[in-house]
Amino acid sequence: MTTNRVPGFYKIFFTSVDPIIALSAAITNFVSQDFLVNSLVPRTLRNEDDVNPQYKFIFQQAGGAMLACAVLSGGLLRATNDLKVWKYVQMAILLMDFAALYSFWDALRLQSRLWTAWRSEDWGTVGLTLFITLTRIAFLAEMGFKKVRTGKLNAS
Repeated sequence: MTTNRVPGFYKIFFTSVDPIIALSAAITNFVSQDFLVNSLVPRTLRNEDDVNPQYKFIFQQAGGAMLACAVLSGGLLRATNDLKVWKYVQMAILLMDFAALYSFWDALRLQSRLWTAWRSEDWGTVGLTLFITLTRIAFLAEMGFKKVRTGKLNAS
């Protein structure tokens, strides 16, 4: 059994919603690093008021990666219906999702804020990323896909 069609929910999510989220993240990485840092590290736990300018290159690189994700999702996936291509794109971005979730966990762990002292910013950042990650995993597992029989009939 196989499928050759990407279900509508995934098609809309990965070609429209996901690129908008990635583009928003890219812009934020380029122009509002303090907002990003504050999303997981409250000002009260930081030694400086703003992000050290010498560290901005890290955000600029992350912004570039998010732009690439936006182009792959919003461009490449619209240009093909090849399920293999879709799966490779989602697997690659899933690796970024896993890295992000690990970094969130590590940041909150270092602050002794795992689950007990979360702010709305923490819930929003982690919650959105977790939802997108689970959606990607569901797609890769072909949840919600219609299966069709393929193969040749035995003609004797």
